Amino acid sequence: MVACVFRTIIIYAVVIFAMRLMGKRQLGELQPSELVTTFLISNVASICIDEPDLPLLASIVPILLIAALEILNSSAAWYFPKYAALLFGQPVTVIRNGEIDQDALRHLRITTGDLMEALRGKDFYDPQEVFWGVVEPNGSISTAAVPTAGQSAPMLPLIIDSQLYPDNLSLLGHSRSWLDQTLKSKGLRHEEVLIFLCNGKDTLLIPKRLPKKSSPR
Repeated sequence: MVACVFRTIIIYAVVIFAMRLMGKRQLGELQPSELVTTFLISNVASICIDEPDLPLLASIVPILLIAALEILNSSAAWYFPKYAALLFGQPVTVIRNGEIDQDALRHLRITTGDLMEALRGKDFYDPQEVFWGVVEPNGSISTAAVPTAGQSAPMLPLIIDSQLYPDNLSLLGHSRSWLDQTLKSKGLRHEEVLIFLCNGKDTLLIPKRLPKKSSPR
C-alpha cells in the first residue's frame, strides 16, 4: 500500500513537471498535437499507477520523452510558420460581410446548425449581422460585427507572422499589388511582417524584431 501511494505521488509530480515544461499554452487551448500529447501522458501515467510491478523508471522516461517531443514540435512550429500551418491548420473564413461561405462549411464538414449554434454563443442570431466570421484552428469561432453608421469597420488580419490572409484582403477591397506596394513603402518584405491589420482605411503594421546579438566580450 505504501509503495502504491509513493508511486502515485511520484507519477503525479512528474506529470505536473512535464505539463509545466510544455508551457501555459497547454492550459489555454489544445491543438490536435497537444491533445494527443495530453492523452498519451495521462495514459502512460495511469498504466504506471495500475501496474505496481512495472518499474517506475519505465513510466517516467516515456512521460518526459513525450513532453520533450512536444517542446521540440512547438519550437519547430515557432521557427517555421509553414510547418505550423501544416501541423495546426489555418483559420477558415466562413462568413464575409453577412454572407455564409457554404463551400467553406462543406470543406470543414460543419453543418449550418453547428454554425448557428456557435454564432448564438457569440450573441449573434442573424448571420447578416456578422461582418467577418472565422473558424480558428482549435475549432472555436471568432466574429466581428457589421459596423453601424459612422462606425469604422473592424481591423482584420492581412498578415500574421508572415502568413497571408487573401480572403480578408479581397473582403476589404484591396489587391495583392496594393499590399506589396504598402509593404514596399515601409521598406519591408512579406517575411518581415509580424502583424498587418486593416479595416479598409486604417492599417496597423508591426514588423518582426530581429533577435538581439550578444555583444562580444
